[in-house]
Amino acid sequence: MDKGVAAVRLQFPTRVQAIDELSSRDAVFCEICRDFAEAQTELARWNASSEAIRDERIAEYSELLSALGKEIEDALDRTSVVSLHRGLGPRSV
Repeated sequence: MDKGVAAVRLQFPTRVQAIDELSSRDAVFCEICRDFAEAQTELARWNASSEAIRDERIAEYSELLSALGKEIEDALDRTSVVSLHRGLGPRSV
């Protein structure tokens, strides 16, 4: 499994099925997942750092993770809506 997708599955455990479905067919979503995993790694690194710019970098990566998390949730929500509409089938009149 892709490292990025694995990180997103851990972050959103209730959405694993939608994550797996979307990642199997959407390269852009997979790239967002990789960015998310990289940002998590960098945030952990800066949290352990004693460099002078530590707090600034922590704030930047926290903000980036928040934005990527929102982007991931939005993509999953769009997928869920499409899946629901597909599952309705033809309507009787």
